[in-house]
Amino acid sequence: MLSRALHHAVSLIQQPSVTPDDAGCQDYIEGVLSGFGFQRIRVDRGGVINSIYHRPGERSGTLAFAGHTDVVPPGPEELWPFSPFSAHVATNADGEDVLYGRGAQDMKGGIACFLAAASFHLERGEPVPGLQLLITSDEEGESVDGTIRIIEYLEAHHMLPDAAIVGEPSCRTKVGDTIRRGRRGVVQAKLRFRGQQGHSAYPADADNAVHRAAPVLAAIAALDWGEASSGFPPTSCQITNVQAGTGAMNVIPGSCMATLDIRYNPANDFDHIRQQVEACCAGLAVDIEWNHAAQAFSTSDGPFLDLVSQSIQRCTGLKTVRDTGGGTSDGRFLAAAGIPVAELGLTNSTIHQTGECVAVAELDTLSRIYADIIYAFDVD
Repeated sequence: MLSRALHHAVSLIQQPSVTPDDAGCQDYIEGVLSGFGFQRIRVDRGGVINSIYHRPGERSGTLAFAGHTDVVPPGPEELWPFSPFSAHVATNADGEDVLYGRGAQDMKGGIACFLAAASFHLERGEPVPGLQLLITSDEEGESVDGTIRIIEYLEAHHMLPDAAIVGEPSCRTKVGDTIRRGRRGVVQAKLRFRGQQGHSAYPADADNAVHRAAPVLAAIAALDWGEASSGFPPTSCQITNVQAGTGAMNVIPGSCMATLDIRYNPANDFDHIRQQVEACCAGLAVDIEWNHAAQAFSTSDGPFLDLVSQSIQRCTGLKTVRDTGGGTSDGRFLAAAGIPVAELGLTNSTIHQTGECVAVAELDTLSRIYADIIYAFDVD
């Protein structure tokens, strides 16, 4: 099981699957799983490759593993210690074997560990629950034709799993030290304040859009979003861009554009956020363009999170932290369908960086944890 995780990770990293390109990764996964009775169902949309690998179980319940084969661009190759898609293994100063390559942590390494864990049980003919591998090539990009399309298919065909592991790199310093039980949602807004352009020497003949915008933006920044849901960071609102003017020092700007990025916990919702911001803009000539980019979600304490925590403790001795930090993930699509979700993957110290890498020992540890979760999973 352990050497296979590294083998699978190398094979996947060597495919240059910069989002939304899959570059043959899902065909590779099919080749690994088809011999164990998995059926591949393709749910491709809008140029995105989506696959459901499904195997009925000998035991009750269905456990899904969700992930993505697409990666972010590697950046300047000369800044990498090794070519970003070479999947090079080197020994570091501490004597650890380290796998370098784009996707090593985020998240081809996680997919490799699931392949190794499932194979470990199936090669021995051990009875396992129903297993699904839900894979998209549209997570690092727009995420509009990826996992959400997989969930739509599963719902339409009455194939939703009983629980899901999302293999995003969730851990801080050691594999198993953190699982994500939920994530804040994301609301983004573009505000366009309208005034009247004019000469700065004749302000009475103009209407400065920046002067209109400034007190509104200050009021939005000072909004009280209330007490956060238990276990979640508070809602935050950041003004991320302000643009106005022609570039000339003596021209009063007739328009001003500002963007907001609001990360909200489940104590808030999109309608409440919109009402709060629009109230700050009342009476002004301002157009607002809204984007509810991600829904907040949370998995309650209960049997599934307990099972995952117990598997981690058996395999590592760690008492895992159940966390809700970080950005967004495709876990939101599964949670919206009523599926209990735990995000558990490798450490995240080098994700999206030049020189992304993962210790080979981490692959081994995560493979053991996944194998233990499969062994222990039962809905009865």
